[in-house]
Amino acid sequence: MTELLHSALRTKFPLRCGDDGKFRVLCVSDFHARLEKERWDPRLKCSLEALIRAHQPNLVFIAGDLCHEEEGLGSDERLREYIADVMELCEREGIAWAHVPGNHDREDGIPPYVFEEFPMCLSQRGPDGLSGYGTYAVPVWPHDGSTENGPVCVVWAFDSHSSVGRYAERIGMNPGELDLPNIRFSYDGYDSVNFNQAAWYWEASQELESVYGRKIPGVMLMHAPIAEHFLIPTNPWQTGMTGEFDEAVGGAVLNSGLFAAAYERGDIREIVSGHDHINSISGMYMGIRLTEDGGLGFDVYGDNRIRGGRLMEFSETDPAYYESRHVYIKDLLSPDEIAGPNA
Repeated sequence: MTELLHSALRTKFPLRCGDDGKFRVLCVSDFHARLEKERWDPRLKCSLEALIRAHQPNLVFIAGDLCHEEEGLGSDERLREYIADVMELCEREGIAWAHVPGNHDREDGIPPYVFEEFPMCLSQRGPDGLSGYGTYAVPVWPHDGSTENGPVCVVWAFDSHSSVGRYAERIGMNPGELDLPNIRFSYDGYDSVNFNQAAWYWEASQELESVYGRKIPGVMLMHAPIAEHFLIPTNPWQTGMTGEFDEAVGGAVLNSGLFAAAYERGDIREIVSGHDHINSISGMYMGIRLTEDGGLGFDVYGDNRIRGGRLMEFSETDPAYYESRHVYIKDLLSPDEIAGPNA
């Protein structure tokens, strides 16, 4: 096993399927706690805990924009207080959780070492040399802890960065060259997963297959959608689109080739993003499900019809098995609880 694969399979503690042989991932995003507010909206914690209790995930994954400003909440101490409050149920009951940064979350404001201090947090900064931070893999093992046949599945986490202008500057391009009037997908000035991250996934995925003699199924989780996400709402019938489409897909103009890598490797079941708070679209393209999970936070714009997350399920006894659906807080909390005290 190469150092690349050894590093990709290394986690703080091993994740295993439940005794029923299933592994469930709950993906949520866009909390947007604000620096200028004395306290984050308590409905965030209430909603997240309701989703966890109802769906019993083995891993809770936060797909970015935990905070609203790039400087986080102003200090490491306040960031620790925020995480300890919102993720209290996971930490208390031993439920694994992890995150990737969003375009509002940058390393100076939400540094990886603060997250790593929490015992149940599996977030990693990721390999040296990759763009940004927060690109890593989380392998899931059989319920009995055996490793000889390889992981049951892999959760691939990606930093989708901030502005595309910063990326253009880094590679020596004038950002204005990217601002073309006729682009077939939404351009909001955002970056996306970069090529070196896609190449890292490709190599690690190949090595997994070489070592274990089979493709290991997985999902890709990130904050900002990739270009192919826009193909779902523009082709709703052909892709079997479900969910709500209430704002333009905020994808970047540069396409890193991540989807092509996932398609050619043939091991990715779904690519889930956050970022667009009032979209919960999901559809199939070339055999891969493309999904936006719908924002959960209450300190920024959102819609109570959509607030929730994406629940994904794998099985250790059937590698072909995969289930995915949007789950809503409106099904779990009363209208008064969702509306809050100031309604």
